[in-house]
Amino acid sequence: MRGTDINLDSEIKRWQEKLFSRSIRRARKLERITKLIGSVHNLQCLEISMGDGIISTKLRSLGGSWKTMVSDQGAAESLAYSVGEAPLIPEDGKLPFEDHTFDRVVIVDALEDITDDYAFLHECHRVLKNDCWVIIHENRRIPFSLVALFQKIFDVTPVSSGAHRNGYTVNELFNILKDGYDVPETITYSNGLFEVIATIGNLLQKSITDGPYWKIKSQVREEELYKYNRLFSIAGIAYPINWLLSKIEFLPGHKLLVKSRRRHWRPRVQPKLIDGRSIAEAAINTKIGTAAPF
Repeated sequence: MRGTDINLDSEIKRWQEKLFSRSIRRARKLERITKLIGSVHNLQCLEISMGDGIISTKLRSLGGSWKTMVSDQGAAESLAYSVGEAPLIPEDGKLPFEDHTFDRVVIVDALEDITDDYAFLHECHRVLKNDCWVIIHENRRIPFSLVALFQKIFDVTPVSSGAHRNGYTVNELFNILKDGYDVPETITYSNGLFEVIATIGNLLQKSITDGPYWKIKSQVREEELYKYNRLFSIAGIAYPINWLLSKIEFLPGHKLLVKSRRRHWRPRVQPKLIDGRSIAEAAINTKIGTAAPF
């Protein structure tokens, strides 16, 4: 029980389920990821997690055989508490599996924690079977947005929490996928108004708990239950407005979800002219149909 008694262990898990039931944000994430994963009965699946034990548990309930890896020790301890086994941590970005092992690789908000994300996706490519899928969920980076401003003011950006980057633009994610994956489906969701309220919620949570409430520490104390109770009450008050704002679909989305099919790895190098310029640079600086500069 990692330093807890059976009753406390049971209470921690019960409160984690209750808090998940009040989180529209996490529920929508799970719903959208599950839809993209599809049927996984009799399939081999690998999850790359940032430590959300409820998400990991519910993914495993879809069926199939699951392995879980995490980006850091804190996430490993949290998942060990939730799923009952110790997840692996990649060493130097390497995955300890044979080539062509998995039918699905599901990366849940963990890619922004990986130092060399391009090399890591190459590793995911190696362990995927031919024509199988990687599903990636990350924060969508929109630098000049109200959400980005609030996150910076409140110091609740992913980078301030230890990540290597504050998410990805659609083009940035495509650029690290394009050499080995086809990307037929890209989804953006979770509008800015909803994410602003979620950012304020992150600030309130930061004032109550040390780290994300869904990341369970190795040594859990009974005082955590009181913190969960406070968070549950706050979430209950905010739930109606969160639910209403989450229904506004016409505004730009701040979450990014990509489904990519594995194909042969072939680096796509942009053609260069003799003078070292790209074709795009030459087109900008040259009149079409002539060799004369502007």
